[in-house]
Amino acid sequence: MKTNLRLESSPFCYVYSKYKIEEMNGKKYIMPEENATKKTISITEHIDDLLVETLNIGKKEFFREPIQEFELLNYFAKYGSFGFMIDLAINKYFVLDDKVAIRDAFYITKKENVDFINTDEYLKFFLPKLNKREINSLIKKCKDVASDTKKEDYLSSIINEYLIYSEHYAEPLELILNYTRSLYKHFYSTLDNKPLTMKLPFLSVNHLEHKIEDLYYNNSFGFIINYLKQAIDISYSMQMAQDVRLLKICNFCEKAFIANNPKAEYDTPQCKNKANVYKSRGKTISRNVIQTEDGIIAKVIKEEIGDRLIKRLNKKK
Repeated sequence: MKTNLRLESSPFCYVYSKYKIEEMNGKKYIMPEENATKKTISITEHIDDLLVETLNIGKKEFFREPIQEFELLNYFAKYGSFGFMIDLAINKYFVLDDKVAIRDAFYITKKENVDFINTDEYLKFFLPKLNKREINSLIKKCKDVASDTKKEDYLSSIINEYLIYSEHYAEPLELILNYTRSLYKHFYSTLDNKPLTMKLPFLSVNHLEHKIEDLYYNNSFGFIINYLKQAIDISYSMQMAQDVRLLKICNFCEKAFIANNPKAEYDTPQCKNKANVYKSRGKTISRNVIQTEDGIIAKVIKEEIGDRLIKRLNKKK
């Protein structure tokens, strides 16, 4: 069955011109710089680039490679924040309720699965610079909008603008790296046509809106994307559901890329040339991934270690 499916960015998505990393309450956060300018953005315009860049941040975290702060700040300046505050909440209009039901609650409350947290505490987690009075004022502001029937059709967009598109909104660095690593780890587990059995806790396209238009003409069905993580998750899901997958991992550098040719094995000509040099010298390139006792994933390259260590590491796989 063929479906005319499209992804459409909400006109109420925003990005700031400059971001910073700041430590607050013992956590490192990424948030807009003071006096940064705010502009609208089409999240879906470069959705393939967005997915690949996200996976490759996760690739570095997965293999414990250094990630420079400027890489994350440039990513945010290009695409904006992920929107975790909205995405992790099960109750869509949580700001109107006394409590927030959170999926993947471990990353916020350190409890497994679903947990409940007071709404003001939840907002404080993502708006660490606001005091209690300011948070309560923000909650009241959202409730006032919800009570205005004239704004009913735009309620989600207005609340998002008050919350995840606010100049005070901040996302913990730990949460960002956990998400991107989980995404790449899941993708990496599918190499060599292995079944998709690995659990991906973050992948759940939450609060997705859709619309059906021009049924008598184009038979078009569209998803409305309201924040960044929605776009990444649904784009990844659609790529993985292709009969012929073009989303690949380079056989040399192990970066994610979207190929023009389904038989492509390398993301750049440089990687292909380097791989050919290795082969001409009789060296082998293979993915050797081990998991340590504390659950950390590490990459081992055969050329850089002795045969005895290779055998010992292979036993641990």
